[in-house]
Amino acid sequence: MIRPWLTPAFCASNGIIINRFEGKSVYLGMVNANDATLKTRVSKAFTGWQCIFEGMDNEAFNLKLSQLFSEEPEGSAKAGEKDSRESKIDRVADDAPIVNLLNSIFLEAISKRASDIHVESGCHETIIRYRTDGLLVPFKRITNERASAVSARLKILANLNVLENRRPQDGHMDVKTDCYSLDVRISIVPTIWGESIVLRLLNRSDSPLSIDSLGFSEGNAIYLKNILALKSGLVLVTGPTGSGKTTTMAALLKELDINSVKIISIEDPVEYRIPGITQIQVRAELGLGFDALLRRIFRQDPDVIMIGEIRDIETAELAVRAALTGHLVFATLHTNNAVEAVYRLQNMGIPDYMVAAVIKMVIAQRLLRKVCADCGTSGCDPCLHTGFRGRTVIAEFIPVDIVLSDMISGGVTIEQLRRYLQNRKFSTLFDDAEERAASGITTEAEIRRELGVRQ
Repeated sequence: MIRPWLTPAFCASNGIIINRFEGKSVYLGMVNANDATLKTRVSKAFTGWQCIFEGMDNEAFNLKLSQLFSEEPEGSAKAGEKDSRESKIDRVADDAPIVNLLNSIFLEAISKRASDIHVESGCHETIIRYRTDGLLVPFKRITNERASAVSARLKILANLNVLENRRPQDGHMDVKTDCYSLDVRISIVPTIWGESIVLRLLNRSDSPLSIDSLGFSEGNAIYLKNILALKSGLVLVTGPTGSGKTTTMAALLKELDINSVKIISIEDPVEYRIPGITQIQVRAELGLGFDALLRRIFRQDPDVIMIGEIRDIETAELAVRAALTGHLVFATLHTNNAVEAVYRLQNMGIPDYMVAAVIKMVIAQRLLRKVCADCGTSGCDPCLHTGFRGRTVIAEFIPVDIVLSDMISGGVTIEQLRRYLQNRKFSTLFDDAEERAASGITTEAEIRRELGVRQ
């Protein structure tokens, strides 16, 4: 079949591409469906065919364009191509199959709402998977040779050592589309078959959500808003990686009065850009970890401090010290529930009386997949045939009042603390999740997948 002019360059510059053939009809996607001159020009090229033109938005067009021209013969890439730390993926390069393949991987990930891209080398081929709504979904398989070329391309863009494939490497790069500006964190680890590459996608275009739009239940949203009235003390947000802790803290910081208080955050990485807040990126390779940066920011006269994660005793001690000296401190911990967070600080070496003196609120949260609004749970294209689309937050809150503070200071056991909370009709993660299932937002199977079986 003859397809004059429909080279990658022609398609990219004119915003037109072949979508499909049906019988003697050719369906072409156009970014500007009102371009009559282009329609006439293309129609003349397809003598004997009925040309049917369909409108496409920029994101769909770019994705289709990269996919279509990512499988062209190897070795046709232009020599002397210049690389930089910023990869512009709005356009495909003529005769650049690896560039196009990588573009299609990123664009497909964006279209599937992926948070991470996994490129995993195997014995015979490499599989590419996306993490969407917390679960990995297979995307495509490529040869190990093409995977090596993709790895080399990523290393170039991230200023990593292209020749190094025996040691792990970490880096980052910027990726831009018409609508997105991504900060891509790259982790490369050698395996017995090649390399395992994980790309974390952080959308710089994202702005923090409002508290009301986070998805907390009505009762938990009231607890969340009460935090805004605090002037000092420690607020802990707990949960595993990917449970939305940073999103919750960013929403809280956004609601504070930035005109009258100095807010400093220390993060790894900085996920949300918040105007009016001093945000600092951890740089461990320069000796600027959470503890080192915390020591320095006390000289910056902060009123509110956000610590991306308490990982060690040094950071824990500094966080408690900040809260004791009149600062309002937000921090995250990796614990299974809110009760365990109290004892995690004690296990790190913080005395009971100091924990009791500073801790004001503990939040534990998870994200549960929501039943697809289009298909229920039967599976469809919008939900990637999983039956779920999007996620909702479930949480448990422990406001630390005088009685609870005295119990913590007195060194009560975790079992005693749990019994006290049960007598106060404390709403657990399971309780919140069951309410979502009863409302049809999620399912019992999804609750078991995320939380296990209620003990």
